[in-house]
Amino acid sequence: MAFTPLLHSWLLTILLDILILICCGTGFLIFWKHRNSSDSTHLDWLRRWLIAIFAILLTLGPTIVTSSSSSAISDTDVFFAVDVTGSMAVDDAHYGSNQTIPRIQAAKDAVENLVSMYPGASFAGVTFGASASLALPPTADVGAVQNWLKVLEVEPTDASNGTQLSEPVDTLLLAMQKVKKEYPRNIIVLYYISDGEQTRDVEASSFSPLRQFVDAGAALGVGSTQGGKVPFISPQDLTSGQGSSPRYLDEPGSSTPAISKMHPQNLEEIADQFSGTYLHLDQNTTVASLSSYTSHSYLVRETDRKHSMRDIQVWPLAIVIALLLLWECGADIFKQRKYQ
Repeated sequence: MAFTPLLHSWLLTILLDILILICCGTGFLIFWKHRNSSDSTHLDWLRRWLIAIFAILLTLGPTIVTSSSSSAISDTDVFFAVDVTGSMAVDDAHYGSNQTIPRIQAAKDAVENLVSMYPGASFAGVTFGASASLALPPTADVGAVQNWLKVLEVEPTDASNGTQLSEPVDTLLLAMQKVKKEYPRNIIVLYYISDGEQTRDVEASSFSPLRQFVDAGAALGVGSTQGGKVPFISPQDLTSGQGSSPRYLDEPGSSTPAISKMHPQNLEEIADQFSGTYLHLDQNTTVASLSSYTSHSYLVRETDRKHSMRDIQVWPLAIVIALLLLWECGADIFKQRKYQ
């Protein structure tokens, strides 16, 4: 048996109980002082003291605590870092079939499959292009992940300033630090999805600071090493589509179409930096192939969680108080009729 104050504050509950005792005690002292001339009896005050005592017990909220346990898969946090630069719109990717699709679509298909591989886990999505942002804060709501995938598109070409492959490192680092602080026992898995093409003329930062948080993961390559033409994408194209005759970017200073190629070496290096593995997604390869590279048996693990349920039992006391109050009213009515 435990107690849960009905006023949600022990201080307020104790003050109320003291007030009840003061009122009842004051009334009894007045009765005792004038007992020879009072029409109240000792039985009347016994009844009133019982009402006060049961009222105090009711405010304390007698509670029955029941314990239960459940198995849940909730100690894994999966982070997705998805490249949304203009080259991800190149239509040269495959995902488990011979059908050619845009690289961003292959990335979205991979994320969708990975989500199904981690039932009960939490998911977070970081997109990176001109800048990196936590587009999907950590959530166990698969519906939220699906909504994120629906709106996941490449950034407009005119807003791009080239690809910096290490752009998401700081954003991932901050998000993972927060997860580890709140859930130190959780496992963190990272999936970095890109074509691996570095076009910004700056030195890429290392992903090695993520090693302290990442337990497993992979760098997933989308696209082909032969490459393809890069579509010109405006904000209007994102809302209305490019139409049947898309425009393409040209190489700087020429009229030759720019060709974007996947760079597996860069992705292999990134995977090595955060202690992950590299996988190229193509006609014969999807994320299901990861089972042969890294074990998911310990990543998606069941944990027993104990739950306590508190059931406040005030109804028996309320019934007793109601009966005593009916008795009090009946006694008062009897006395009034007696003296009429």
